[in-house]
Amino acid sequence: MKRLILLFVSLVLLSFFIVPHPVHAAEDWVIENFNSDIAVQSTGIVHVTETISVDFRDTPKHGIYRDIPYEYDSNGTQKYTEITIQKVLQNNEPANYTISQNDGYDEIKIGDSNRTITGRNIYIISYTAKGILQNVGTSDELYWNVTGNNWEVTIQKAEAEVSLPKNGMTRVICYQGDTGSTDTCQSNLNSSQSASFATTTFLSPEQGMTIAADWIHGLVPLLTATPPKPYWQRLFEPLSLTPLILVLVVGLGAIGVLWYRNGRDFWFAGTLFGTKDQKGKAKPIGAHETISVEFTPPEKLRPAEIGVLMDERADTRDVTSTIIDLATHGYLTITEVPKKWVFGKVDYLLTQTKPKASRKNVGLLGYEQLLLDKLFYKRRQVKLSSLKTTFYTDLKKVKQALYDDVVAKGLFQVSPEETRNKYIIGAVSMILFGGVVLLGGYKANVTLLGDSGIGLFFVGIVWLFMARFMPSKTAYGRECLRRSKGYYLFINSAEKYRQQYFEKENMFNEVLPYAIMFGLTKKFAKQMENMGIEPSSTGWYAGSQPFATGVFISNIDAFSNSLSTAMAQAPSSSGGFSGGSSGGGFGGGGGGSW
Repeated sequence: MKRLILLFVSLVLLSFFIVPHPVHAAEDWVIENFNSDIAVQSTGIVHVTETISVDFRDTPKHGIYRDIPYEYDSNGTQKYTEITIQKVLQNNEPANYTISQNDGYDEIKIGDSNRTITGRNIYIISYTAKGILQNVGTSDELYWNVTGNNWEVTIQKAEAEVSLPKNGMTRVICYQGDTGSTDTCQSNLNSSQSASFATTTFLSPEQGMTIAADWIHGLVPLLTATPPKPYWQRLFEPLSLTPLILVLVVGLGAIGVLWYRNGRDFWFAGTLFGTKDQKGKAKPIGAHETISVEFTPPEKLRPAEIGVLMDERADTRDVTSTIIDLATHGYLTITEVPKKWVFGKVDYLLTQTKPKASRKNVGLLGYEQLLLDKLFYKRRQVKLSSLKTTFYTDLKKVKQALYDDVVAKGLFQVSPEETRNKYIIGAVSMILFGGVVLLGGYKANVTLLGDSGIGLFFVGIVWLFMARFMPSKTAYGRECLRRSKGYYLFINSAEKYRQQYFEKENMFNEVLPYAIMFGLTKKFAKQMENMGIEPSSTGWYAGSQPFATGVFISNIDAFSNSLSTAMAQAPSSSGGFSGGSSGGGFGGGGGGSW
């Protein structure tokens, strides 16, 4: 989990580098002239043509970018404009450019990423703006930041001309300098229909020119711009959903193909019994298997091995049933330790009856030997309570040995845990990558990336869910599973097959570990009582009460629950004019080179 969290943090940090965003720094170039022709249309839309003459000198550049704000905070009120780019020229030729939105700005990036240029270049940006005219008392007004104050280079000269569709202009003014400056620049009311403006000094980096022009109220409509839809809302518009649907279709289809090719069990089609040497065929979807009652564990499989076959997992209950199985075969005994006070809990003492030296060549499987070694490491006895917070690491090793065992016996080609982990890692990586792409799309304001990220995220979620179905059994393993289900039927319906119980004296001890593994302990005991079968007392379990089947099974059930809890428990780990200045009004922004 710590590694996954570290991976997520790393990917999020990486997104800040892979998502394009402007880096403003002092540049070794200059804007020689920034000229803006502003024509107020009779419709209330304003047409702006900016001619930006730059000198890159000897510094190679791809071009420039121009940031024009479409979102403003005017005295605590959020206002918006609609900017529509009409044409972009470079040296009077159509220019390569891209438009993106970022932090309330429309960014026009002009130039060729495969080519650099130097020296003098002239850029012309023509666009319309809606929602930038406002009423101020008895007049209407254009209050416009011509250059923007976000340029990181010197502007040697800035000038602008404003024209109306008809006579009515009454007053004009111009400001230059830093944001908030009241230093006036040259402004001329050429006629009642036009005015001109110009700076009187160089504009240093982060300085700009702002103009204001008033005219008779009602001369042109004062349009308002519709606020842009939030990014999260635009993600789910019909056109934007195309990449999301495409990613989902391709991703979910790929997961289906992976399962179809790798996740299906093999089986002995048309053959009642096969051997582990036969590969068999992939089991068709929906193919029916006949389950017949089995009176003994198939192929002499241990309880834990059948447990892994049933759910493809080495569960703690599988290990618990193994301890009971080892006890019934004389490798250890279990003794109840009465509770010491009224609210205390019963403890259990496990005693090893066959030391490690005497367990060689006795038919124990690798995981069984390991389990006994870990339980009785340098000791003959161990209390169950002492396993809490200490045995969980050993439990993992025993489970891994159990996985190795079922692979060695040919029940699985690959450890089901290894298969699941491989797909879980892939799924988590997909989820994290989808989150990074979604974050990148949000930062770049690109819905294509955002929807793709959502698609990848959900594909990862489905992939994570499907990881449990990806382990596949061999044909021999599938056959053993079918027969194990038959053995489950036998234990689950013992009363129907009571004769088999009378035929074998030690049937109770043999069946008990499997009943525990199947979760049928209490039902098994009830059926034994109904059949009138009272097994003799066991020599491997010493309880505090006289032996009786019901009491014994209840004690074993309590022991199994306590054992599972103790083995798996890990240690716990210990937020007039409206007034004005340079940088005010609509317009503004700035730009730079790249």
